[in-house]
Amino acid sequence: MDLKMPRERTQLNIKIDPELLVKLKSEAIKSGKTLTEFVVEQLKNIPEKSSESSLEERLLRIEKILLINEDSPKLDKKIGTIFTDQGAKEYGEIARSEFESHAKKRGLTISEALQQLASHIKNYPYSNPELIFQILLGTHELTGLEMTTAYRHGSCGMRSALNDWTKQPLETLNKAFLDAVITKSLAN
Repeated sequence: MDLKMPRERTQLNIKIDPELLVKLKSEAIKSGKTLTEFVVEQLKNIPEKSSESSLEERLLRIEKILLINEDSPKLDKKIGTIFTDQGAKEYGEIARSEFESHAKKRGLTISEALQQLASHIKNYPYSNPELIFQILLGTHELTGLEMTTAYRHGSCGMRSALNDWTKQPLETLNKAFLDAVITKSLAN
């Protein structure tokens, strides 16, 4: 898609966070460009489809970072918990909501739905079925540390099993996962 724009100068009146503006100016100076030249260059270099455009791709990227850190105790200590407790709590609540919704759609009792889900959970050797059931029953509030631990052993058994059981991408659960991440932890 090639849009022809007039070659005249256009001024965008946008508000930019002062800290971001300082960072942009600093990067522009380092590269020997004016702020305008630097921003225009950065905008031109944005790929048409970002490599992290889908939630699943972003999840896989974060999981890959966690798996790298699993083998490195030094990095483990540096990064620590990468999920907020509040984000983990919301992630657990959304998982529970998705579980209950799909159980209802299938006309299953919670007990029957848990039995069906259990057959999917067993496919994930590092999952913690007891913890998953407590979260889905609403008797346990997921913490950032528990969520981090689950992802350090691979992907989250609860999310993976729910995906398998529902045969749906569960985008709200994926988004809750991403929202729970402490992004500064991944910048290290």
